[in-house]
Amino acid sequence: MEIDNQRDKIIEQLEALNAKLGKQLTIKQIFLTGVIYGVGFFVGSAIIATIALGLFGPMIGEISWVKENFDRGASILRPSQNF
Repeated sequence: MEIDNQRDKIIEQLEALNAKLGKQLTIKQIFLTGVIYGVGFFVGSAIIATIALGLFGPMIGEISWVKENFDRGASILRPSQNF
């Protein structure tokens, strides 16, 4: 009968799906997926931060306390020329 044939196909599909899920839910697979997503998040965040600082850096640099601290840090890192 047609219903029995469809039931058998559904059971085969469910068994195949369970086998695939079993492979995907291993500790190794979960770990690798987490590492890949973590690295992607880190790289994407760095790209977005670089673009944002490139666009808004000049405006942020005009804030008085940012400019003062930048100048103070630059003077510390600059070698003294008193020989």
